[in-house]
Amino acid sequence: MDMEAEGVSAFTNINYLDPKEAIFATTDGGLLSLQVGDRYYSKVDLYQAFPFSLEHQYLSVRDENGEEIGMIKDLREFPPQSQKAIRTELNWRYYAPKIIRVLTLKDEFGHLYWDVETNYGFRKFVTRARDEGIYPIADGRLLIVDMTGNRYEIEDYRRLDAKSLRFLEPYI
Repeated sequence: MDMEAEGVSAFTNINYLDPKEAIFATTDGGLLSLQVGDRYYSKVDLYQAFPFSLEHQYLSVRDENGEEIGMIKDLREFPPQSQKAIRTELNWRYYAPKIIRVLTLKDEFGHLYWDVETNYGFRKFVTRARDEGIYPIADGRLLIVDMTGNRYEIEDYRRLDAKSLRFLEPYI
């Protein structure tokens, strides 16, 4: 086999999980499990290699000790039941409410005090100065991290209502 056909995995020693052999499921206790051949992992964790650009590709699958079992190249290649279990786990691990409206945003003593509406309801939180709490991702997408490490997302700040934009514009 030539080097081009082997691709990146030839140089990085990546073990891509075969969608036909790797079966993911959610246990009765709500954990993500994995069956690969005769090996059963009662709890596995997922980590996105590129969480902002390739959310459903290149997912590292690790055992309870943090050892990598393998990599999911593309979630969409897996059967629907496995996809559902994987997506549930990713939603839990990368929980980030999406901000729909900014109700108020106050700048006091180097901190921003937010009162927002999200897809999970209303939230109030505090971020550090603008350079430490608001992170542009791409195409108007913003990641906001509060003082305790909770993450919030604005999918495209340009699509917010006029009032929300007035609050937000000085800080982006």
